[in-house]
Amino acid sequence: MARISFKSLAACILTLGLCVPAHAAEVEIQAGIFGGTLYQMSYALTEILKAYAPEIKATAVETNGTGMGITKASQAPERRIVAGTLIPVMEARAGVPPYKKAFTGLKLIGNMSENVQTLITFTPEIKTIDDLKGKRVGLGPKPTVLGHNHASIVSAASSDPKSIKFEYMNWGSMRDAMLDGSIDAMILCASTRQTPPWVPVAVYGELVASRGNPQFINIPAEAVDKASASDKVVYEVKAVPAGAIAANVPPADVPAWRELLGIYAFDELDDDTAYTIAKVLYEHCGDMATYSAAAKGVWPELVVPTVPDDMVHPGALRFYKEKGLR
Repeated sequence: MARISFKSLAACILTLGLCVPAHAAEVEIQAGIFGGTLYQMSYALTEILKAYAPEIKATAVETNGTGMGITKASQAPERRIVAGTLIPVMEARAGVPPYKKAFTGLKLIGNMSENVQTLITFTPEIKTIDDLKGKRVGLGPKPTVLGHNHASIVSAASSDPKSIKFEYMNWGSMRDAMLDGSIDAMILCASTRQTPPWVPVAVYGELVASRGNPQFINIPAEAVDKASASDKVVYEVKAVPAGAIAANVPPADVPAWRELLGIYAFDELDDDTAYTIAKVLYEHCGDMATYSAAAKGVWPELVVPTVPDDMVHPGALRFYKEKGLR
């Protein structure tokens, strides 16, 4: 039998060791509704992780919104992460119903998109939120930010909020209801870009093709602040600039509010995995647009968290501090 010298054996072990990633993990991204912005961004993230951090095997799994994603992730926090919006995360961290306890260990890895929410109508006499008295307003599914949170903000701007008839539905149903007159106004979400044009949800293009450009309804900053105080959630004011969506659309700045979409994880996700996800997201987010047009709304500066340090996953925070970004 041939003998293998100690040096040869050591060399073989070293060679094999170099072929094995120093840190390997499998993560499941709770990605929201299939086809939605969160799902598209999650899929794009799995692809850039595959390219730049193959030791992390990530898959995107459909869930019914951020709330459901948080609940599912909490059941296996060491391997499940959440693609979600900041507002439900803050509600979950505070234990606001429907969450039965405070998920204080749920923290941000990095942002992936900034969406601005406003209202549109094709009815000429509707010019302000007070003109929505007795009218039907289409919003997203009730348990979501586009549902109950947006309703709270609109109500805060109305002198008679109980008279507004909120209809909660998905985007396809909302489009159909606007076209057949079943609703008088609807929420509009637009993903921001570093330079215009911003990108509204897909049904916006179908509405414009059928009805022309809509009228935008201002959401006053005072109403956003009032709803923040009432809901104990920080809603952030952000305007849609004139011409942000298309030439002369909107014709003037439209006061509105924003939400940030990001990747969140519980403390149980190990720090090295969180560090790597943050690093790949920050350094290679430009590649995400290869896999989804929705990912054109992410750039390195947006990825960096703006929330306090105690809301950032320790592993991700280590990366941002090493880069001098925090």
